[in-house]
Amino acid sequence: MDLNHDPRLLNGFGGSTRVPFYPTSGLDIGRVVRTDARLTKVLKVSERSQVFLNFETFNVFNHAATTSVNTVAFEAVNRILRPVPHLGEGVASQGYPDGTNARRAQVSVRFTW
Repeated sequence: MDLNHDPRLLNGFGGSTRVPFYPTSGLDIGRVVRTDARLTKVLKVSERSQVFLNFETFNVFNHAATTSVNTVAFEAVNRILRPVPHLGEGVASQGYPDGTNARRAQVSVRFTW
């Protein structure tokens, strides 16, 4: 395919495909809402020893965080710009901030002396 004569490209040189009248980094991916909780019970074993019983939950209310959105705003067909639907809609919701959006829980025991 000859990039210099490709009818899909606006400038014919294969450079940037962003339209000049649309702002860079102008899409809002939404806010990240997370609620984490931790309960700890401290048991004294002796004067210097303690046992900590912990229960932790992450993303208690199971909110999904969008990590990627559709960034294609326009397409050029025969050098005519046409808007593309679904600009800014979420296309991924995993990985941020710790690899998953799933609700999780864990239990731990710590002994100090």
